[in-house]
Amino acid sequence: MQSKVLPKKVKPKLGKIREGSKQKTKTDSNILTLDEMFDKFMTAKKTDGLASRTIDEYFNNYTYLKEFLGEEITNENSSSL
Repeated sequence: MQSKVLPKKVKPKLGKIREGSKQKTKTDSNILTLDEMFDKFMTAKKTDGLASRTIDEYFNNYTYLKEFLGEEITNENSSSL
């Protein structure tokens, strides 16, 4: 009877992160504002060929959302909402 040979699990190597070695910038960490995220979303929806009324409703609802939030939100701090 042959026994199955299971593949060996390899753990990824984790390097040490030196404190202050690299500061986050907008390009490095890919931080997007709410407006930038919405623009990407709308580009995708327009590419999908949605009706103009649907596109208009997205813009209306986005305006209400921004009024409700009252501040600029980024993808980095949106998880704390």
